[in-house]
Amino acid sequence: MHDTAIEMAKRLLVDSIWKSANLEGLGTTFPKTEAILANAPTTTRTEEVLFVINMKRAWQFLLDNLQYDNCIMLLREFDKIVGELLFRYAGEIRTIPVQIGGTSWEPGMPQTGVIIDALREIGQTEDIELKALKYFCYIARTQMFIDGNKRVAQLMANKVLIENNVGIFQIPIEKLEEFKGMLIHFYETGNDAEIIVFMKNHCIRRVQG
Repeated sequence: MHDTAIEMAKRLLVDSIWKSANLEGLGTTFPKTEAILANAPTTTRTEEVLFVINMKRAWQFLLDNLQYDNCIMLLREFDKIVGELLFRYAGEIRTIPVQIGGTSWEPGMPQTGVIIDALREIGQTEDIELKALKYFCYIARTQMFIDGNKRVAQLMANKVLIENNVGIFQIPIEKLEEFKGMLIHFYETGNDAEIIVFMKNHCIRRVQG
């Protein structure tokens, strides 16, 4: 039943990981991403290699667990995978303050009960695309982990789109700067209306049905 979105995700896996790396400011090229995944020789930094390999493993976990509930345990597992050997406390709900580049706004301390309730509420959204994008926004802004939050947010948005056979979530490279500006604005205001319209228009690659 989910063949098409799953096939699309597999076909565009290198592309998705490359785009995620660029969102994080790694500047990894597409050929370099491809080489790392193919285990081919390439000059690169350890951090880039770990980022790419961890994202591949996270995608594999996502595709293997589409039936799994969209809950806090899933998010923790995503963060644990993307953060392995890259940052401390991967997969743990953070207990120390974090700062976000490009803004003086600071996210509050995450509370497990609040997160569980918020995820449950978003999960009741009927419109699948809106649900996926609401998850992205909530996870990115809550900053429940020390690091990897945007990666986890993208994985969650993808899981919702793929399990419902809609398509996949990616931030186009040519829209990256515009997206980053909107993300900062969203962080500072808490209003997701504008960024959701933007993502609906530019960040969902839909299955052609």
